[in-house]
Amino acid sequence: MSSETQANQEAADGRLYDLLSEVWHADTLADNPRTREFLDAGQELLRSGLARSSSQQPDPESSKAKAPFDELLAWVSRRKVVDHAASRHAGDKSDQPTESAYRYRWRTQAGYLRDLVIYALRPRMATPKETAKAKDVLFKGQPLDRAIDQIAYDEVRDLNEDPAFRLQMVFQAILAHDDHVANALRRIDKTNFETWRDFYQEALNQLGIKLRPDVSLDDFAYALQAAGEGVVFRSLLPVKSETIPAALAIDHKNKTSRPLALIAMALLVAFADPGDGRPLREVVCKFAAPANSTFALFGSRGFARVALREHTLGHSVTD
Repeated sequence: MSSETQANQEAADGRLYDLLSEVWHADTLADNPRTREFLDAGQELLRSGLARSSSQQPDPESSKAKAPFDELLAWVSRRKVVDHAASRHAGDKSDQPTESAYRYRWRTQAGYLRDLVIYALRPRMATPKETAKAKDVLFKGQPLDRAIDQIAYDEVRDLNEDPAFRLQMVFQAILAHDDHVANALRRIDKTNFETWRDFYQEALNQLGIKLRPDVSLDDFAYALQAAGEGVVFRSLLPVKSETIPAALAIDHKNKTSRPLALIAMALLVAFADPGDGRPLREVVCKFAAPANSTFALFGSRGFARVALREHTLGHSVTD
């Protein structure tokens, strides 16, 4: 891609006209600097109220350490946004953002809040940078298990520190009933899925790995995406000193995310065809119903069959 094409693409990605649905005179005001001032101000309020990391202290001027979720986003008031936009305005004070300018753009506070949510999710709509880092790690020649450790660590750490990801989790939990928000969340999901799927395809080709006949690359990519988001979500919970190693979503000492790395390795082993051409479900069924099982362990709610094959203990097991 030429530098001119890349510059044009970046300019197109920065346009707000196609994203904002509530601002009036969108053809002229959507990408107006003053419009962005109001949205940037609201975004900072959202991040400080809903996406603050555990290491960040609440605003000392705020009477509440947490956003009032019973009112959803009502706490991001027009007055608060205008005041915050004015306080962070770097230009001439005579030209600072005003409430009349705000009202000229959004006739209702609900309209502003809807646009604000979409605006705050914009960073998550972009192609994830983590895949470029993952390629560098995977193809530099280190053992595959260590590469998976590093990729998992980078992914969980980067998303854990990303305010836009935190907002995505919040909005998905409390605002997904809104069509505009739901569409933005689906766009994020699609972008991330497709980018990581392309990376997995390149990685499997490089490693010479083929998948079992009853699973697809889409299955593999979605399974890892769901696992990754789940582990990152768990990482948002502050870690206590007594946390067991298996529960460490981010292990800075060993540069890994143990849960995600183990899931990735297990999925790779399960999905990869070692050359027998057998479907994954057939392989799983062999575990559940071994041909030579002679022992059953019963639990309080059902039973688990334990296979004792011949020569498992070094000698023949007979009926």
